[in-house]
Amino acid sequence: MNTLLDSALKILSLRPHSKQEVINFLRKKTKDDTLINQTIEKLEKAKLINDEEFAKWYVESRSRTRPRGQRLLNLELKQKGINIETMNDDRMTMNDEIALAQKALDKKARLWSNLPEREFNQKTWRFLMTRGFSSSAIEKVVKKRYT
Repeated sequence: MNTLLDSALKILSLRPHSKQEVINFLRKKTKDDTLINQTIEKLEKAKLINDEEFAKWYVESRSRTRPRGQRLLNLELKQKGINIETMNDDRMTMNDEIALAQKALDKKARLWSNLPEREFNQKTWRFLMTRGFSSSAIEKVVKKRYT
């Protein structure tokens, strides 16, 4: 049990993790679900695992380093075991998404600045769609460039 707890503490010291991420990690160490559940309970009591806090941290981290749209963020969180529907998180506003889309595009816009308008717009749409931004946010970013 102590080695399992030590292993969990070690990965939690590197960065926050969701409950499901820790469970998956512990399953690689042992197949004993009772030990895993006891370890998870201890970590939750010590407030070392908190899915709401993890989700907030994850969204902030992604927004800083590699901006994503709400759709892709929700998908990534779901893959990490976060149930978006039950969370009482603050949804990204349209202004937030537009600002993040602009931030994501800034570096690429410099590279594409000499392209004809039509080609620039196509690349912009494709790039931002793959980053999970809504079409309305992308449209506003594209329009902003030409106003």
